[in-house]
Amino acid sequence: MEKRYVVDLRRAFGKRVQEARHAARLSQAQLARQLGLRSGVAVGDWERGKALPKFETFLRLCEALNQPPAYFIEGYRDRPQKDPAQMLQQSLDAIEHRGAQRHLELLHRLEHLPVEIGRSIAPEELRAALERMRFEDAAPVAEARLRAALGHRRGGGGEDAERAAAREALRQGWDAAREALREWLQQRGKIV
Repeated sequence: MEKRYVVDLRRAFGKRVQEARHAARLSQAQLARQLGLRSGVAVGDWERGKALPKFETFLRLCEALNQPPAYFIEGYRDRPQKDPAQMLQQSLDAIEHRGAQRHLELLHRLEHLPVEIGRSIAPEELRAALERMRFEDAAPVAEARLRAALGHRRGGGGEDAERAAAREALRQGWDAAREALREWLQQRGKIV
């Protein structure tokens, strides 16, 4: 004889399947077709508490009825609702994370720039170009681009701090690229 809690689990599960199916306005046969089953008999067995679906079928059931797996557990009623402010904060965090990732990618590319340049430019030309490279020449262009990127965030008191942090990050990247280029030339006996 089956344990009582298994019977209760099947009944509760079946009731939830039936509620979700009615909410989705599907017949047992229509739901069975969406799940890739031959007929609606299995769906009927679930709803009467006679059987439980296989795990893969259960996952397809959740998708077909647009319900999370927890919906089919007794005691769960509503989908958790996120606070709009929380959703906005998560979106901003994701954007900030992507920006940080992009910044790291750019720094990585700057660090590997000497190798890429070294393949196409003679060391003498490179040394001359290195001597002409000045951060102060590039900073106004970078600041203008930064101002344009931050234009949509007007009114915040942190804009100057963001600009200063971005300028410092640019300077560090610039210095790292110049130093890597200088080291590359020194390794080849072309001391700058």
